[in-house]
Amino acid sequence: MTAAGRLAAAAAGYLAAELAVHALVRALRPDFPWLVSRRDLAPEIPAALVERHAARSFDPELGWCRRAGEHGTETTDRGTTSWAVDERGRRRDPRLDGGAAVACFGDSYTFCRLVDDDETWPHLLSRALGVGVANYGVGNYGLDQALLRLERELPTLEADVVVMGVVPETVARVHSYWKHYFEYGNVLAFKPRFTLGPDGLVPHPSAVDDPGGYATYRERLPEITRLDPFHATKFRRDLLDFPYLPRLLRRARRHLPVLAHLLTGIGRGPERRERAVRAAFGVVLRDNARWTARLCADPDARRLLRALVERFAARCRAAGKHPVLLVVPQPVDLERPDGGTAHEEVFAGLRSTLPVVDVTERFRRDPRWRELFTLGRLGPHCGPRGNAVVADALRPVVAPLLSGSTATTTSTRG
Repeated sequence: MTAAGRLAAAAAGYLAAELAVHALVRALRPDFPWLVSRRDLAPEIPAALVERHAARSFDPELGWCRRAGEHGTETTDRGTTSWAVDERGRRRDPRLDGGAAVACFGDSYTFCRLVDDDETWPHLLSRALGVGVANYGVGNYGLDQALLRLERELPTLEADVVVMGVVPETVARVHSYWKHYFEYGNVLAFKPRFTLGPDGLVPHPSAVDDPGGYATYRERLPEITRLDPFHATKFRRDLLDFPYLPRLLRRARRHLPVLAHLLTGIGRGPERRERAVRAAFGVVLRDNARWTARLCADPDARRLLRALVERFAARCRAAGKHPVLLVVPQPVDLERPDGGTAHEEVFAGLRSTLPVVDVTERFRRDPRWRELFTLGRLGPHCGPRGNAVVADALRPVVAPLLSGSTATTTSTRG
């Protein structure tokens, strides 16, 4: 074969490979929106999707929030679990009747997805302390949104102690302005965020403060991309589009295992496809965990996190309440090469500001730590045994604050 012939064959082979990857990505995307292309830089958001979101969870200040009277079920590896929200937007608790001595704010690890109402750590803490514990957790919140939720509730909050629960990934979540650029496909999740200016925290309201804003959000894209660092540093790097092969190789650590897992579900039954999606999503979670570790080492990210924690503590104390910060690791944090020590060091540095209960070490010491978690379609959350560990770690820290003692900076690593 001549040189020209070899060149033509190579070009044809390359083109065939590009077309094959294009067809593969197109076939897999309906089950896995974390495969993104250039059209996802500013996707069309269907009106019907917006309408459902507006009716169920849209919040002009917070981005999204639980609605009074909500309820539902979730399928887990332990079976079907159920949850409900009371008339004040709190997770229903069989022990809670009216006011509460402790209020818990935070993300889905505070709301306690994938367990029943009587298996959450706020419920178990209530039983251990003998007082009402209110659960204001909302899925996918960062510390910034949970803080704003607390500030909205503070004027009528009866609690003496406020527990702010976060996962280590909150160090990344507080940088998001449109979650889609960190959690690909989450196009409805515009949120407020804070940046640090010369005089401290600078608030930035959500880019979409009315359901009608979803139709016109592209007009604000320059501001959105400026305020969301993941657009440039993460999202654009993970685009899968022509030319595919260089992009696959550049992000092989993410793309290749994702595609390999999803391929095992093609043409198979629903259960096999579900397992394939869960395995691929695990790759995404591990990639996000590396971002957590990276930001924990970033001085600017640490300063922003500290400023938010200091605001949380100051707001609580100004209202006559005791602040406590709770840190609960996700499995990917325990699987990181550093074993979670990067975020432990960051949160340990906040102990001079408020009590910090980080249960990472407790979880790590458990020889069967994976059994502390329950699995769902979109990743794991603490199961009943994990929630019991969290409640047990909080009890000795919260109990003295309920006895009328003054605010303290004592903390525990859990």
